[in-house]
Amino acid sequence: NAASVMKLSALNIQGSPTVSGLSSGGYMAVQMHVAYSATFNASSIFAAGPYFCAEGIFSYAEEKCMYYLMGGPDTDRLISYTNEQAAKKTIDDPVNMKDDKIFIYSGTKDSVVDPKVVHALVDYYEAFVDSKNIVSNFQLPSQHCIPTLNYGETCGQLRSPYIGDCNYDGAGTALQQMLGTLNKATPAVAANLQKFDQTEFFTGNGKDVCLDDTGYIYIPTACADGNTPCRLHVSFHGCSQDQASIGDDYANHAGFNTWAEANNIVVVYPYAVANQMLGNPNACWDWWGYNDASVTETTYTLQSGVQMKFSKDIVDAVMGVKK
Repeated sequence: NAASVMKLSALNIQGSPTVSGLSSGGYMAVQMHVAYSATFNASSIFAAGPYFCAEGIFSYAEEKCMYYLMGGPDTDRLISYTNEQAAKKTIDDPVNMKDDKIFIYSGTKDSVVDPKVVHALVDYYEAFVDSKNIVSNFQLPSQHCIPTLNYGETCGQLRSPYIGDCNYDGAGTALQQMLGTLNKATPAVAANLQKFDQTEFFTGNGKDVCLDDTGYIYIPTACADGNTPCRLHVSFHGCSQDQASIGDDYANHAGFNTWAEANNIVVVYPYAVANQMLGNPNACWDWWGYNDASVTETTYTLQSGVQMKFSKDIVDAVMGVKK
């Protein structure tokens, strides 16, 4: 119901925002971190590979960047591409990432995105980031999911909602790696998770670019009135974790909100939608170029990319950055 959808407005955000995501949302989080490295200063990536992994080609997305076929991600080329784009000023200078904090996760049983693809992400980040700032976990016998303490499907099984009951606090581990020592998580407040209007951040019909009309934002009690300085985190859901598939499960149960409440972290959850015509039946974020007119005009990982600009505009709205 429209009455319960809020319009985003500026909150009292302090420090640089951080970003995370699972699967296609993990690829999206890498894209946001790399393209806007002057804005974001940390990322946490669950089950995804390096920036521009698919090189704008759907078969590469599946073969190289999920199943580790065709030699897997061409990491050297992806590093070069990053530097080339920075030189063209289509993305921020990757030198910004040198002191950023990174958390990378892949489960040993993941059959959707091969752990070797995620190891390639470690290699990619090591080209730009001080290696002591990169923490990874490749040890847990989880399937393709964001691992949690006690919510979701059985950890080693592949099924919806792709939130694994793994006795492992993926979101908490991620936030602590990105932000440093935190207060112990406390229960999230249900009323603090609110639907927000995404339509002001795109033009035309959102479905045409696979963007939902609404997303979710968790605003901790202390952050609501604007008097308390708060941090900002953005987390991108994975494929088949859109509202049509699992409602608000990702925003509600991925594990970030308990830590957010205890540590005054505002968490924004942008939402995508499916579009069969664009070859995106599972509401994935655009990490292979489905929104690009052709492979010769690849913008989906650049600041000019439609979902990239959309996501950055949401961040700017919450941070009160003047356009």
